[in-house]
Amino acid sequence: MHPVNWARFGLLAALWGCSFAFIKVSLDAFAPLQLAFGRLLVGALVVGLILAVTKGAFPDRAVWGHIAVASVFGNVVPFTLFAVGEQHTTATIAGVIQGATPLVTLGLAALAIRTEKPTARKVTGLVIGFVGLIVVVGPWRTDGFGSIGGQLACVGAAVSYAISFVYLRRFISPYKIPALSVTAAQLTSAMVITGLITTFSIGWDLPGELTAGPLLSLLVLGGASTGIAFVLMNRLIADAGPTTASGVNYLVPVFSVIVGAAALGESVTWNVPVGGAVVIAALALAEGRLPLPARRAAEPPAAAQVPPVPDPAAPTGPVDPIEPTNRVDRTDRTDRTDRTQPVAAQEAC
Repeated sequence: MHPVNWARFGLLAALWGCSFAFIKVSLDAFAPLQLAFGRLLVGALVVGLILAVTKGAFPDRAVWGHIAVASVFGNVVPFTLFAVGEQHTTATIAGVIQGATPLVTLGLAALAIRTEKPTARKVTGLVIGFVGLIVVVGPWRTDGFGSIGGQLACVGAAVSYAISFVYLRRFISPYKIPALSVTAAQLTSAMVITGLITTFSIGWDLPGELTAGPLLSLLVLGGASTGIAFVLMNRLIADAGPTTASGVNYLVPVFSVIVGAAALGESVTWNVPVGGAVVIAALALAEGRLPLPARRAAEPPAAAQVPPVPDPAAPTGPVDPIEPTNRVDRTDRTDRTDRTQPVAAQEAC
């Protein structure tokens, strides 16, 4: 991968990983719905400006119904639930739980999309990931490290993200709309919906004092972690491919743990990194990034060995490149054709 794309990769992971700390600080002044609206407002303005500069356009009206549904599950619900969750738990926990989103997406896609059939690899990864998520939440803890309700709100946000990804792939991807146009439309739709809900529910009176810290955190959360991050993701997908781009999900929990501990002084107990590592390993297994042990064919007995002869038949199945030669060792060919190659991962986000 080109060094510029490596820089985009690291910056994207940092922006998404740090977003949970920005949410935590913003909650000192804003209610969860107000925070979600402000984040969407700033993000929609940033992406809309980029869309205008690049001479892009919003999608046709025929697809806006689907975009509205995707915006509810992809923005309104998760942005609000993560804010609610972080009122009762740490930014570190929220970030690690977010890392399970691609794993949940794989499971939902296997149920909702015909081409995404469940496999032994995916099912095994989902089961292991669920165990890791339980370890992260730590339901046995009673020392005030964070209420189970807050952590379940974060789990609900991760599931909502996964639903939106599957919905986008099934109902919006067939229209072949540029990703930047979809992002701009989705953020705009979510902003309007969240604004209406906030107006007719809690109103706009702030629960806390609006100081520089919460305000700057909200601006960075909306402009960088929401607006610029989506643009970086789209560019990374275009330049490096969706499989490479989806690997950013492995680093988001790492940044959330580091920033939560260093900047917010949050305590990190053993179950958070251990459970997070289990979730990441499960995701790698389900996506095919973690290769399973290859089965090797048993060596024939010495009496059954035959001298090498020319092999006119081309090998079938996934094989390693073989240098041209006039003679091929049949035993070597058996070994080569029995190797399994890693399966290319689908982009979960």
